[in-house]
Amino acid sequence: MKIFLISVTFINFFAGAWLYLRLRKSRLLFSDRFGYTASYFTSSIMGLVASLNLTLLFPAQFEIVGVLNILLGITIGYLFGSLLNEQSLIAGIYNGGTSAIMGTMLGAVVKKPTICGLPENIVSEQEMIIFFILFSLCIQGIAALLLLFSFKA
Repeated sequence: MKIFLISVTFINFFAGAWLYLRLRKSRLLFSDRFGYTASYFTSSIMGLVASLNLTLLFPAQFEIVGVLNILLGITIGYLFGSLLNEQSLIAGIYNGGTSAIMGTMLGAVVKKPTICGLPENIVSEQEMIIFFILFSLCIQGIAALLLLFSFKA
């Protein structure tokens, strides 16, 4: 289970790095509006997925992982936002940090559903983790394809 979680986390990080390099290579070709949208979109998705994966990977150190997730989300937002102008930089930082908080909260609810008043025995914890890890992999893949498709259109 841990190996599966680590491998999906690495796949998500490599996909994000590939998307960043792809956008960085062609950043002179897109407008301010596309840069803002790309920064907003990618920092939100990447921050959510990365923080969800790290929260599920290290559930015992919730406070430390929570702070690191926020810093990671802000860093992701800074990287994608710095591709074009200050407007996209601010949007990237804000959305990266916000989505990192959301991913951390989602990971906490996946590990302990009684936080939100959900019954604990809906499905097993392992099935819930596998579902959300595969969901994060799919959502990031779809987001990357949509962003690249919108760039070519």
